[in-house]
Amino acid sequence: YQRRVHGEVYLITMLRGVTLALVLAAAGALKLGCIGDSITAGVCSQTTGGYPAVLQKLLGTSWEVKNFGNSGKTMLKYGGPGDSSYWNQTTWRDAQAYNADIYTILLGTNDAKTFNWFPCAGPNGTDCSWVGGDNYTADYVEMINILKALPSRPRVFIISPPPPYPPVPYSMNKTLINYVLPSVILPHVPQQSAPPPRVHELSH
Repeated sequence: YQRRVHGEVYLITMLRGVTLALVLAAAGALKLGCIGDSITAGVCSQTTGGYPAVLQKLLGTSWEVKNFGNSGKTMLKYGGPGDSSYWNQTTWRDAQAYNADIYTILLGTNDAKTFNWFPCAGPNGTDCSWVGGDNYTADYVEMINILKALPSRPRVFIISPPPPYPPVPYSMNKTLINYVLPSVILPHVPQQSAPPPRVHELSH
């Protein structure tokens, strides 16, 4: 379940941990950096360390998996008043310094909060100082390009956020998460005859 972009970037729609591990193992790399929010960090996960810890177990001792998850963070550089951007965090700087052979990116769940995605959706609906979701794709592509330019010339795997289930917390927009976010980078993915897979599953 992967789609290749420019030979180095892949789109994955929340594969089971085993399948993702097989895809990564086939790439033959040794250092894996996982970029993301609380889902990556493993907050409330049944597995300590979240899915990066699962990947480490599945990939074995020949791999080193680093977790650069940071709870509550957005891909948007300039989101609304509710969350902090991943771009401003030490985890982003640490992820680049790690110079991995492969990176995974799972950011978007916090971007889909109404007050982050939609301009003028802040307190009293009057703060229009940010552009919201209009910049999501541009910010995502910029992050990919920064990673691709690292000395290790890594491959980048883009993981779409899993769908939220009722009651949906923190003013998250289900339509954005379930339909918009999985497709926003499709203009940067070569077209193929089969539709992109819609497997929304996390390994527990």
